Amino acid sequence: MANVMNGDTFLPAFDALEQYGTSPLFTDAERAALDYVTELTKDKSVKPDTFARVSRHYSEREICEIVWLVASEHLYNMTNIGLNVHSDLLCDIRRKKQNSR
Repeated sequence: MANVMNGDTFLPAFDALEQYGTSPLFTDAERAALDYVTELTKDKSVKPDTFARVSRHYSEREICEIVWLVASEHLYNMTNIGLNVHSDLLCDIRRKKQNSR
């Protein structure tokens, strides 16, 4: 996602996350990482072919960093749910920007 997070190009990619598998806004490396973290999050495991794909694009250290980010975000989310802390409305970023024009 590094190459889509520059300036105004971030919002279209953010809006296209649900279609990352087919969207031209994402590279093969980003698709592999998103498949990897989706499996890790939903299934609590990763298929060998998914790991092989992510390994072609990222170093061992980078994969460890991806896993750490997913695990940290999961911890924050579980903590917020347990404490009844609500969303910071990140998903409303696009709507807020459009309304300010």
